[in-house]
Amino acid sequence: MPAYLRLYFIFYLASAPIYAATFFIDAHKGNDNASGTSEESAWQSLARVQEIRLQAGDQVLLKSGQIFFGQFYTDQSGKPGEPIILSAYGIGPKPVIASEGKFRAAVHLDNAQYWIVQGVEITNKGAEPKAKRCGLLISANKGGVLRDIIVRGNTVRDINGVFSKDAGGGTGIRWEVSNQNKPTRLDGLLIENNHLIRCDRDGIKGWMQPWSDLSNLSTNTVIRGNLLEDIGGDGIVIIGTEGTLVEYNRLYGLRERILGINEEKEVSLNAGPSIGIWPWSSKNTHIRFNEVWGYEGTFDGQGLDSDWNCEGTLFEYNLSADNKGGFFLICTWSKLEESGESIGNVDTLIRHNISLNDHVRGFVLNGPVRNLTIDGNIIFNTIEDKFQVVIDTPWENGHFSDSVSFTNNLVYTRGSALISQGVWHPSGLGLWKPSQAINRETIYLSGNSYTNVEGFGGTRHEEPGIKKLTPIETLGSLIKSFDQNQAAKKGFGKMLEFLKGSRNWAQIKATL
Repeated sequence: MPAYLRLYFIFYLASAPIYAATFFIDAHKGNDNASGTSEESAWQSLARVQEIRLQAGDQVLLKSGQIFFGQFYTDQSGKPGEPIILSAYGIGPKPVIASEGKFRAAVHLDNAQYWIVQGVEITNKGAEPKAKRCGLLISANKGGVLRDIIVRGNTVRDINGVFSKDAGGGTGIRWEVSNQNKPTRLDGLLIENNHLIRCDRDGIKGWMQPWSDLSNLSTNTVIRGNLLEDIGGDGIVIIGTEGTLVEYNRLYGLRERILGINEEKEVSLNAGPSIGIWPWSSKNTHIRFNEVWGYEGTFDGQGLDSDWNCEGTLFEYNLSADNKGGFFLICTWSKLEESGESIGNVDTLIRHNISLNDHVRGFVLNGPVRNLTIDGNIIFNTIEDKFQVVIDTPWENGHFSDSVSFTNNLVYTRGSALISQGVWHPSGLGLWKPSQAINRETIYLSGNSYTNVEGFGGTRHEEPGIKKLTPIETLGSLIKSFDQNQAAKKGFGKMLEFLKGSRNWAQIKATL
């Protein structure tokens, strides 16, 4: 053996966990009475794993190409640098953990930490939909900090929770933190490069109880590189975290399978309001380099949302395209602010995002959002005769937005771009109708560029530094107009590199 390999081998032995074991599970040829520590003496069932005490550094490996019925449950933990791993062995398709709706979650990490779940397929489809059903569930409720859980490279499919949010929904990958008995949080949760398909109601979602208490938020959460398609309701929802990073995710075809798909009212009401990517009860969430395509319904139906009980949310270099509910929702519920249960929606920054042929509307301001900055975004719309670029609406009690800055945005529309206040449309489908002119004392507009813009009732729109776009602009020419801003030029370049991997790249390319 060459000297450098001997040194590497000695280093590996010195750093490897002394007592770590690898357990193999073979659904076809395994035997639960065997040792489980080699492929030849593999166990047969997931239940056999629960009979032992897993140690730091242990691995549980499922044979590729096989289906394992039941649930993988654990309340055992690894150690720093010695995670416990659930993964696959052998050649073939990912092994499938199939719970058939008999458990709430097919994979459940219960107050466990230092775990890696990677390279498996997870499904939990029962004979009938059931509320709160999950694919993979991470629960934390016993106090302290649970660290370093990695969920990577898995397929999560066919999770039939219920469509209704109010009835309990359901989720593909979910974390739940309860501080009711002891302060508890997660640190270092990574959800990366997973494929979620046909998950109802939601794709990736967190929860925190009580949701109103932001004093002990989970930290260092990263949701990166996931593919979500055919999700029944919300795509990615960040709840109960501080400083979460959401990047390089692709979302296609959400809220498409709801009953009454041919009727807009049924599409919207069965799933309730839902959106592609949004934070709630969180601080300093950073959402960048994601794409959201093809939301059905207008309640809410936007690609992106900065929601209430949040502070310091940043959206940049995201693409929202062909979403029936439009581009962006920014909202807060004044009732809960007044009661002290919510901090409202404070200090959101939305910059350098692109809306490509979203339907109906651009930015819906709903409720008294504060210190909101919308700067340097691009709307490219060739499908709507009337497009609500900015519509300021009350959540309740006539409370409109406050201290909003809408500056340096580029709005290219085939028809008229509208800016106004609005009220709920009588149809009740999440639509808003213009009601009066925008309040210039609370919403500052400056330096924006339009092809054709008007105020309430067709009045002429004026603002400081307003610019005119030519009818022959392309999405590419609008992006190029930021070339003098080196940071924006670099960011848009990075965004386009990411979008070259989109399944809809041909549509994007045709506009450049």
